[in-house]
Amino acid sequence: MGGGPGLTRRMLLGAGLAAALPVARAAQIDKAPAGLTSFNALDLDGGKVVVPAAGRATVVNFWATWCPPCRAEMPLLLDLPTFYGDRLSLQLVNFKERAATVQRYMRESNWSHPVVMDAAGEGAAAWGVKIFPTTVGFDAGGRARWRVRGEFDWSGAEAARLVESLLVSTSLRST
Repeated sequence: MGGGPGLTRRMLLGAGLAAALPVARAAQIDKAPAGLTSFNALDLDGGKVVVPAAGRATVVNFWATWCPPCRAEMPLLLDLPTFYGDRLSLQLVNFKERAATVQRYMRESNWSHPVVMDAAGEGAAAWGVKIFPTTVGFDAGGRARWRVRGEFDWSGAEAARLVESLLVSTSLRST
């Protein structure tokens, strides 16, 4: 079976070629690329959403149902809003899947956090997302502070340090 451009992710997965997918299992943490700007998308109900959320520290996660590392990190990522409350917004941006696929996955996984649909992949392309999952942290002023590429333990001390860096930069500006 050749690796031509006509192959879909579903075909690769069905053929057991998951290694050919753009996913990463070990997290790479670095400074967010300069110049990331907000983009408009739709939620699962067709409502307009701006990514990142305006006026709040926001963690934006690009993910897909076909991505094993995305699925592995999701339960801990979903705990962030519970732990940080209204000080932090979590935006889950699904990459190029149909709403019905995402809704079915959410039902089967028993979670209901709102999802933003990047149906054409324009948001991911504008932000240079090439590895899934990719997560970007923004302070309340809309400035990207860090980027995590690959599966990450969102319950660990490093995650707390990253998220709290968004909150500290927010509180420093308001004083």
